[in-house]
Amino acid sequence: MEIRLLRSFVELTDTGHYGKAASKLFVTQSTLSKQIQALEAMVGGPLFERGRHGARLTPLGNLLQQEARVLLRLSDEIDVKMHRANAGLTGQLDIGFGISALITAPQIVAAFRVTTPDSQITLNDLPSREQHQRLLGGRLDVGFCRAPEETDELSFMPVIEERLALVLPSGMEIPPMNRLSTLNLLGFVALSSSRGPGLDAQISQWCTSTRFKPRIVQHADDILTVHAVVAAGLGAAFLPWHGVEALGDRTHQKPLSGSASKWAVGICWRSADSNPLLLRFIDYVSKHRRAPTSSRPLAHHDELPRA
Repeated sequence: MEIRLLRSFVELTDTGHYGKAASKLFVTQSTLSKQIQALEAMVGGPLFERGRHGARLTPLGNLLQQEARVLLRLSDEIDVKMHRANAGLTGQLDIGFGISALITAPQIVAAFRVTTPDSQITLNDLPSREQHQRLLGGRLDVGFCRAPEETDELSFMPVIEERLALVLPSGMEIPPMNRLSTLNLLGFVALSSSRGPGLDAQISQWCTSTRFKPRIVQHADDILTVHAVVAAGLGAAFLPWHGVEALGDRTHQKPLSGSASKWAVGICWRSADSNPLLLRFIDYVSKHRRAPTSSRPLAHHDELPRA
């Protein structure tokens, strides 16, 4: 049963007059009559009694108008939902984030939700490489992560600048850069390369640029564990600055200097994805990206005050 015919039927029911109903529907009276006749053929009987009084519902017509109003109301609700979904105001997003975006990602998502209160958003704590894999597999909509390796399938927009930080147990003095090797007496805790290949490569690049070789005494499978081991006084570590900054003051840390210490953290998504809610999220992030951190990095010969 066509919604168009039901709308004409209900309009005629409300006005009780073919001429008035046709005018409101922007059709001719003849067209309206044909529509009602088609509807009567579908239901198998007359819906109106026509006379000097206008158009009066028959018992069959009275039953249909009750059901028709329910269907039209449901149709209108569906139309509104579809228009809102097409405008990116409703829908669902699965978002990944790593430790570097531990503060930034929830802040952006919370602010975005204010503009799209009908959206459903889930946040997943995932390392960058796993985010890239899930994005390519269609199991994640967008991620806050490192830039992916060159691929036409994924797009990337920088949001914050991340950098390496030297992290020591609280109360331990960070030595000048030309005496960094003294920390090898304590030893370094490192994230397993299989769990964080991007961070591992970044640390190797920075150490090569400064001609420093850390003595690794322990590996861990996640950054939180690395940080906890350092906080317990069992080693030093190189970790993402924004990540350890978000973990509180259980350790003593300072961002490092040099181009090899920096990398971009941003949002990544499938280039071909046309999800309206995702496109609205990307546009929102592009307009609300965080300014670069103003923290002064640790440079060569720098020495920090005692904690």
